Amino acid sequence: MADQNDFATEAALIIASAASFDPEKHGQFAMVPEGYTIADLEGYQNWPNRTRANHRFVDIASLVAYLTIFGKPATMICADYGNRVIEAVIDGDLPDAPSHRQHRAAFHARFSDKLRAWLEVEKKALSQVEFGLFLEDRAVDVIKPDSADVMEMVMKFDATKKVAYKSSTRLHDGQRQFQYVEENETRGAVTLPDHFVILAPVFQGMEPQSIKFMVRYRIEDTSLRFIVQMHDKDAVLREAFDRCVDAVRFGWASEGHPIFVTG
Repeated sequence: MADQNDFATEAALIIASAASFDPEKHGQFAMVPEGYTIADLEGYQNWPNRTRANHRFVDIASLVAYLTIFGKPATMICADYGNRVIEAVIDGDLPDAPSHRQHRAAFHARFSDKLRAWLEVEKKALSQVEFGLFLEDRAVDVIKPDSADVMEMVMKFDATKKVAYKSSTRLHDGQRQFQYVEENETRGAVTLPDHFVILAPVFQGMEPQSIKFMVRYRIEDTSLRFIVQMHDKDAVLREAFDRCVDAVRFGWASEGHPIFVTG
């Protein structure tokens, strides 16, 4: 059974057709005699009364390109640092002309695949084998130490995975030296860096940058454990989001459109 509203709209269309309905025009309505209800005829027009959209981009260049096509003098842009979102209300308000604000586009910052791989192991206590496998897989990201030193480190991990670690010493250059004993009582030592520097975009679609990850070591029951943590993480992420905001500011909003900071 057809909905009563459908009957009202159909009736309104019939009445409008007999009167002055023009599918080329906007904002047309018709009054249905029974009950004197008002029916919106927007669905029968060739195009809607206004643009209604809520696009979500994960690449800042896509948002800039969209604003280049659809941006208006009334467009309002807000940067939410808490949620790392840049939202543009295309049909924003003007001082003397409020708007429906139904045309929106936003950039939602996502970590790049390279950085996400490092963040997935962040703060986890990795065994020597686990850390060695991780470094072998992600050596391509590391710019300090160089890749040859990283792969040498991986081979040392494999060669000493069955030794018993006894103590550690911090060297003058910040590295740590770990003393160990093998099953045959042979003693040795291995020196490891206190940090890695990788080259990777923080957010998807942005330029790569240097990111430092500190490495913490601890000996548990003669076994070596590794904990990786991004250095000064809050500052790094804020600076990276600043770059996203600047990309919008200089890509489109520099033409007299401010970016309001929220969050």
